[in-house]
Amino acid sequence: MTAVVRSHTGEAVVLLSGDSLRQVPETTFTDMIKAAAAVLSAEELKTVHNAVPTLGTGPPDFHVHVDGNELTVYRLIVN
Repeated sequence: MTAVVRSHTGEAVVLLSGDSLRQVPETTFTDMIKAAAAVLSAEELKTVHNAVPTLGTGPPDFHVHVDGNELTVYRLIVN
């Protein structure tokens, strides 16, 4: 699963399956950005689009483990 969602505080968050961006095909990011357009403002969507190429260059905000599956979480800050 790869998605852009809102956290309980309303911030945009990127969820990636596994612990490595190498596991996520480029087409998945394209589809994710298209789907994110339904829930994000124009400014947030711009931030997601700009952030995708840099995801993984720094450490994720945290990892979540659910039923043996790992999600890597990146918070997106819109200035």
